[in-house]
Order: sequence, then C-alpha cells, then structure tokens
Amino acid sequence: MIDTFPGALRTTAFCLATAVTLGGCGTFPEHLDADPALLHEALQGTGSQRPPVDPTTEQAPLDNPQPSAKTPPQRQLIRGNQSFVRPPSAAPAGREESGGDIVFNFADQPIEAVINSVMGDLLHENYSIAQGVKGTVSFSTSKPVNKQQALSILETLLSWTDNAMIQQGNRYVILPASQAVAGKLVPQMRVAQPSSGLSARLFPLRYISATEMQKLLKPFARENAFLLVDPARNVLSLAGTPEELANYQDTIDTFDVDWLKGMSVGVFGLQRASVAELMPELQKMFGPDSGMPLAGMVRFLPIERTNSVVAISSQPQYLSEVGDWIHTIDEGGGNEPQMYVYDVRNMKATDLAKYLRQIYGTGAIKDDAPAKVAPGLRTATLSSPGTNSTSGSTPGGLSNNLNNNPPAAEDEEQEPEADQDSTAQDASEGAPTKSLDAGTRITAQKSSNQLLVRTRPVQWKEIESAIKRLDNPPLQVQIETRILEVKLTGELDLGVQWYLGRLAGNSTSTTVANAAGSQGALGGGGAGLGATDSLFYSFVSSNLQVALHALETNGRTQVLSAPSLVVMNNQPAQIQVGDNIPISQTTVNTGTSDTTLSSVEYVQTGVILDVVPRINPGGLVYMDIQQQVSDAQDQAANSDTQNNPRISTRSVSTQVAVQSGQTVLLGGLIKQDNAESVSAVPYLGKIPGLRWLFGNTSKSKDRTELIVLITPRVITSSSQARQVTDDYRQQMQLLRPVQ
Repeated sequence: MIDTFPGALRTTAFCLATAVTLGGCGTFPEHLDADPALLHEALQGTGSQRPPVDPTTEQAPLDNPQPSAKTPPQRQLIRGNQSFVRPPSAAPAGREESGGDIVFNFADQPIEAVINSVMGDLLHENYSIAQGVKGTVSFSTSKPVNKQQALSILETLLSWTDNAMIQQGNRYVILPASQAVAGKLVPQMRVAQPSSGLSARLFPLRYISATEMQKLLKPFARENAFLLVDPARNVLSLAGTPEELANYQDTIDTFDVDWLKGMSVGVFGLQRASVAELMPELQKMFGPDSGMPLAGMVRFLPIERTNSVVAISSQPQYLSEVGDWIHTIDEGGGNEPQMYVYDVRNMKATDLAKYLRQIYGTGAIKDDAPAKVAPGLRTATLSSPGTNSTSGSTPGGLSNNLNNNPPAAEDEEQEPEADQDSTAQDASEGAPTKSLDAGTRITAQKSSNQLLVRTRPVQWKEIESAIKRLDNPPLQVQIETRILEVKLTGELDLGVQWYLGRLAGNSTSTTVANAAGSQGALGGGGAGLGATDSLFYSFVSSNLQVALHALETNGRTQVLSAPSLVVMNNQPAQIQVGDNIPISQTTVNTGTSDTTLSSVEYVQTGVILDVVPRINPGGLVYMDIQQQVSDAQDQAANSDTQNNPRISTRSVSTQVAVQSGQTVLLGGLIKQDNAESVSAVPYLGKIPGLRWLFGNTSKSKDRTELIVLITPRVITSSSQARQVTDDYRQQMQLLRPVQ
C-alpha cells in the first residue's frame, strides 16, 4: 500500500556509510610477504657495508676488511610518513530533496505486489518479473519521498528478499539475486554507470594487492558481492546497486595507498654475528609468538649476502630501539678467533709485539728466511781491515771468519728476539700478566713492520686500544753542546766553578764555596788533581749566562767544538771530538819467514759525550750523561814496550733532569801539564858538579779545564723538526763569502 505521508529511510546507504567509517580504523595487516619489490625498496641507499674512514685519525684503516669493536653496526634508516589509509575527503553538503509527496506503508505485503505498486502505479516504468521472485516485506516511511528515492527504496526491499533488479535497454527486469549476474551483467569502469538497478564494476588497484583488498572489503560487502579477484591484473570486480558500489569505491580509496611510504625501513649491518645466528634471537623478542606488546609490529628480513638485517615497522621510533638491540647482540656474537693485521707506523713492530706479549701472551717474531747453502757447507764471512775498524792486521794480511756462528751484526739482530722470548717466559712464570685467552697470539713481521694478532673480536677491542696508544709518533730531542777549554791562570787559577760562582753571585770571596745567589755546583763526582779540581755540573741561569759570555770573551777560552744532533726519545747519542789511536795488542812471528802479524785495537780519544735522553710528558728531559776526556801522551816519553802511547783519561757519569731549552754545565775536568826546560853553556854545562854554575833549569805548570754546555730541546711535532732544519740552513747561509 502506498500512502502520501512524507518520510524516507535509506537503510542500505546508512549501513554502508557506517562500514566505510569503521573501515578507516582498520589495523595494519599482521602478515607481511617478503615480495621482491619490498626488498628492492628496503635496500635502496644502504651503500657500502665497510666502515667509513675517519680523516682525523692518524692511523689508516686496515687493508683487509675486518671487524672493529669500536665501530657500531652500519645502519641506514628510511623513515616513512606513517600514512597507511587515505583520510576521506570532505563530503559535499547534502542538499535536501524537495517536492516529495509519496509515503510508503507496507505491512506484510508480497514482494510482487510491492513491485507492481512502485514500478507500475507510481513510476509508470516498463518492467518484468521473472519466475522465482518471492518474499514478503513490511516497510513504512515517516516523511514523503520523491520518485527517484522510491526506486532506491524498491531496490533495498528487493535485496531483503534475495531478489535484484537489473536494467536491460529501456525496461527493468526483477529476478532472483542468484540469477542476476551470470550472463546478464558486464563489468564496467566508474564512468557510464546506470542510475539504478544492480550493476557490476571493475576496481583497479595501485598499491595494495587484490587479495589483501578482498580481505579488507569482505566484512563490509554483502554476500556474493565479489565477482572476480584477479591478483595478476590486480583488479577487483564487485556487483551491487549504485549506492553500494559508491560505498565500495570509498572503502577502496581509503586503503589503496602507498603502503611502503608509510612504513619505516632500517638496514643494520652486522660486524661480528651472522644473520643466521641473529634472526632467532630477534624473533624471540619481536616475533608474533614472543608474547610482548610489540609482537608483530616489527618484521625482519635477513640479507645473507651483505650480512645485514632489514627491519620494517610502521613506527619509526621502534627502529631506533631495534638498532640498539641489534648492536648489543652483535657485540657478543661471532666471537671466534680471527686474524688482525696492524700496520705499525711510528715504532718497530718487534718492540710493540714485545710489550704486548709481556701482558697478553706469547708469540714468535716473524723474520725473513735466512740464506741457505748447499748441504754439507756452511756460511763464511770475509772482511778486510780498515782504518776505523776495531781489529786490524799488517798490510797484506787477511782476516777470515770461517765458523759456524753468524757475523756480529746478525747476532745483534737475534738478541732482541731471545730477550723477548725470555721476557715472555718470565712473565708467564711469575710476573703479573693479564691472560685474555689461550688462543691469543701476537707476533710481528720485521720486513713489513706489521703486527699480527690472532684473538677473539671482544679481546681485540682492548688490544687495539693499547696498540693505538703506543703507536704514536716518537718524541725527539735536539741536543746542542758547546765544548770549551779554559786556561786556568790569573783569576781563573782556582777553577771555572769558583770563577762562575763569584761572577754570578757578585761575590769577591776567594773561597771555593758558592756565594749567596750563585747557582754553583749542584752535583759533583770524580777526582781531580786537588780539592778544587772535582767534577761538577750546574744549571745555567740568566746570571750564569752573563758570566759564561764574559768567560768566552776574555781571551783565555777556546771553543773546541759545538756539535748539535737530534736523537729519538730514550735512544743513545754519542758525540766524539778526537782521534782513534791504534794500540798494538799482540805480535806474532811465524818463524818460517820475516813476516810479523800484529793485532791492533783502535782506542777512541778526545772528548766523548754519551747521552741518553728520556722525555717526561711535562717537558722535563732526563739525561744519562757519560763524559770522557782522554788524550795520548808523547810516545817518546810515555810509551810501553810496544811503543804504544800512554792515554790519560778523565771521565764522569751522572744523571740530570733539565727542562726543555734549559742549559746544564759540566765542568771540573782539569788537566795539568808539567814541563821542565834546561839551558846551559855548551860543554861546560855538562861537567858534573858544575852544571848549576853554567846552566839554568826552569819548570812550568800549565793547567786547563774542560767545560761542556748541554742544551736539550724537545721536538714534539714535524713542524718543530722542520724549523730546526731551517735554522741550520739559515746559519749555513751566513757562512757564505761576501761577494
């Protein structure tokens, strides 16, 4: 029955609108397929897995790729926009339908009667009813509706009774819903759709797969709405009324978004652990079966080729936390012994290996293979005497070394290795050592100056830190010396020590004791000719600098030598000003001929200064000083049975601590020459008992003192070393003759 009471109810439209609203709140799908497209996009921009080179560090990275405990896993984060659904666009304000004067009031009416009333009596449309259409409905409106709304209401009533209406040409056909699609509907795109009646539409998808979209739409679509799900073409085909199809389209637009842009991807390179070992641990913490609140929020893909893990999550902040977990697990993973090669730059690899072996373990020093000879033979060394050699022979002689022992130079090369082995053995027997692992081996390659360490990655972290701390550029010391010889006459008769003390302290005392304000002798040693001839050393202050300058300009001082040299920290340096005097040791007559074989040793004479500097980090220089002054006497008066000259020696050994740039003075090396001369009348002066009447005998005493001024300067950088060279070059330029 049709009444003219105003009112309308669009039940189907209301239900589908509610479905679309709820669809916007859909959750992230729990299952994630590792499809190739996802993997390709996840790996974009990961770059090289090698750790970057730090330009600020002096030590270059190792040539062979190896893990470093100080370098965290290489990570690359790609943050998504967290947009997984498209927000619905603002719907236009619905305009109120006007001119409606139709009111429905059906009470338990057959569906055929309702069709006749609406299609024939009200709308005057051509229609036909197929066999099988049946059912009863009850429906009423509270407000009047127009004719277009009446047609939509009829489609709703037909759907309640499992019937459908389709448009064929200029007429409508009402038939059971199960017979409405097959052979009667053709899927169309969104354009050119009929205004009423059941129809089919194709929905092409861009970002989401057809299978996943079917899962999302199924709760909101009516039964038998899905006509086709085509994953190959990635399209959906659905059937429904125009209102239903419009709701389906809105739902698809909501979920068909660029899902990868919303997801955040992290690529984490592993340094120690392998992907196969790490994946089970990650699944226990973040997998669907972990039982944690974050279960399923992070997906992991193993990349075995690069030993990396790809993590995918909808929340970017989760990836940062996951990266920290991976780093923590990776620190303790893959802890099998590995070989590490370190290029030592600033010291000998053998010395560095010796220090490390005393602490961490033992190992051998890899040296170059010795030369081999034919079986049954042995090595031999032939040497000819030279003017500066420590052993010699008469002209025509030949010194042979035909024994099983290697030359002395090679023996010296082997001694450090023996010392290292003994030191390591002592350390293992009782010295306090830190044993990291029984498999830790430390050795050195002399030819390439490389350090080889086989240990576990966790232990390598500590060893590498110690190596880099020790392998620093060595400090150097520039040692400037001035060797002066002073004639002890006049006011210098009591020695340079007394003279400098009196000048520096402004004292007129004639005693040897230092006056107030004098630097004086801060240390002494050795023995001289008298009480005032003892060896002494003093630090030169500004007052003593003036006194020394006056001493050098009074005409009684001669500068014997002013050598300068640069020596590395804790390395010996020697300065010698003098000659090598040959001393005959033995003489052998062969007996069969007049040939005589002699063994000669050359003895160094003159001024010999041995210094070993040790630099304190604060700039204080400790010096072990050994000074020796020796000279050969006249062979005619002072010689032995083999006519070897007598050598007089004065030496001193001391240790001082000097600030860089400060001068220390070594003195007290006094020498006294006694001379006697006789003058007489010829012939008469030789008469015994009358020599004193016709002749005169005079005696003279010549006393000289040798003082040495030593100034160490610490060189801490290459620029300072270059400055020292430039200073010498400028001084040499001043010696050029003026043209």
